[in-house]
Amino acid sequence: MSNAITKIGCCGFGIARPKYFETFSVAEIQQSFYQPPKPDTVKRWRDEAPIDFEFTLKAWQLITHEASSPTYRRLKEPVRKAEETGRRFSRNRDCSPGVGHHFTDGPAAGRR
Repeated sequence: MSNAITKIGCCGFGIARPKYFETFSVAEIQQSFYQPPKPDTVKRWRDEAPIDFEFTLKAWQLITHEASSPTYRRLKEPVRKAEETGRRFSRNRDCSPGVGHHFTDGPAAGRR
């Protein structure tokens, strides 16, 4: 017998958050792929959610995709060529406290 736990949730909140929290135990935060959420936003989500609720954050596209990716058009602030990869990781990490897991959403292998 497996000890695996399956959790079901949605990408974002398709219904009002209080109802979502009653229905599901996890949510994927899609917006973190396009721009890391502000720490105040993450704190608000955490404060509104039940203590055992989990959030998963997609890794920021500046970590997973090349600058030529068409998804970059949704950036809210310009990409500076001098911005180091380490800073990109720390921006993603800064929205982590109390959130849960991070995962990547990279382009298909071999596609350029």
